[in-house]
Amino acid sequence: MGIISTYLLKKSPAWFVSWSFRKIFGRKDLIIFERLLEIPKWKKVSTSPNEKWIFEDDNSFVIETSGEHRNFTEDWTDRFPDKNSQATEVFLKINGELVEKSFLFIEVDGFRYFVPCPKIGEINGESYRYWDKESIEYKIFKRIGNTGNIHTDLESFGRRCGVLIK
Repeated sequence: MGIISTYLLKKSPAWFVSWSFRKIFGRKDLIIFERLLEIPKWKKVSTSPNEKWIFEDDNSFVIETSGEHRNFTEDWTDRFPDKNSQATEVFLKINGELVEKSFLFIEVDGFRYFVPCPKIGEINGESYRYWDKESIEYKIFKRIGNTGNIHTDLESFGRRCGVLIK
């Protein structure tokens, strides 16, 4: 990316970034979407079976969940009173087109919580699960995730289920 586009991403309001990239480059992509995820102007516009959130300043940016769920069980999901957990995919779309691969999110504790599927790391031969604060999954979570009333954020939720934050 050139100096001008980098400056636009860092210093300009979100609506201008979206508009200028469409005009200059004729497309929108994941870099723009990721920038917009940092701005708390997302609005939930539909619920079941596919939940959708739109970016309020440019409704061509959409976060959408799949209407399909599958059972999901790992050790970190079994640390809650209700052992029922399901996996669902989350899609980022621009003008109805998929921007990137889907992202796996998990409904935990009888579907009370909605969090990204943790990544697996290893230290000294020991594996552990973690969420990366700089990842796009973490940014998506900040807009659509749910840690319920007990946990104020993903960090406190992670402490409860043994998932680290990097």
